[in-house]
Amino acid sequence: MKIFYCADIHAAETTFRKFTNASKFYGVDMVIYGGDFTGKMVVPIIKDQRGRYKCTYYGSTVVLKNGSELPDLEKTLRECGFYPVVFTEEEYDRLTESDADRITREQQIKVMEAWIKLADARFRKNNIPCVFIPGNDDDFFIDPILEKTDFMINGDNKVVEVKGYEILSLSYGHPTVFKYPRDISEEELSKKIDDLAAQVKNMSKCIFNIHVPPYDTYCDQDVQYDENLNPILDGGELATGPVGSKAVRQAIDKYQPLLSLHGHTHGSRGVSKIGRTLAINPGSDYDSGMLRGAIIEIDSGADVRYSLTSG
Repeated sequence: MKIFYCADIHAAETTFRKFTNASKFYGVDMVIYGGDFTGKMVVPIIKDQRGRYKCTYYGSTVVLKNGSELPDLEKTLRECGFYPVVFTEEEYDRLTESDADRITREQQIKVMEAWIKLADARFRKNNIPCVFIPGNDDDFFIDPILEKTDFMINGDNKVVEVKGYEILSLSYGHPTVFKYPRDISEEELSKKIDDLAAQVKNMSKCIFNIHVPPYDTYCDQDVQYDENLNPILDGGELATGPVGSKAVRQAIDKYQPLLSLHGHTHGSRGVSKIGRTLAINPGSDYDSGMLRGAIIEIDSGADVRYSLTSG
């Protein structure tokens, strides 16, 4: 069995299209996606009375002299995981906070509907099963869209069997300072995993697909933030440390699945052995157009080999 796993595409168009072609490119038997489809923000492109367009992203301001350059700018923003929306100066000045929330939601829904349709068609064409979940950063209003697939499998909060392996999947995460839509308490997260684990018939052929990584491993190291979302400094440097879930770590210790796949912590591209379980976080570099992933090969004796990929 040869599996390709990735996570955390966050609305980046080029990265997403690479994901939909990954099964054919890597020649795998199955694809697993570990959550976080949606982007984090809308980038306004403001048209002034002289017909120029201006927007600011990554701290830089871009000014276009005419509309012929607009498609290229919109493409660049989509490739970075932003949602570009054009406003006149008057429209932009009238926007309220509730307008901003509504527009972001509309853009997330619009992109997800197009993405799911495209991905479902490509995986069907290649006849490669894909089990996917949203992530804790994805709001619940995208869930009805994720149920529209005819070929891909939304595994969230389920145990599904594919090609002789049981895949236990969960989108929820533990509490974070960022208060993502699917953040729940460690106790609730533990119960959800326990309820799913009770459905597994054979842990030696079970794959955990849980968005957040296990605590204190090579899969969960990241910058530390205080409750005001400011990065914590240690001797003038950014303080780093474990940010994963203790409930997920305890579940892996307890159930010892064959394999445990995680995303969420983009910069913690790493692999840890927890008892007999191999835990992998391939990391994410979505805004550069890079698809980071992992290829996992499982032989008939349940030996697991892996390689981390970038492309």
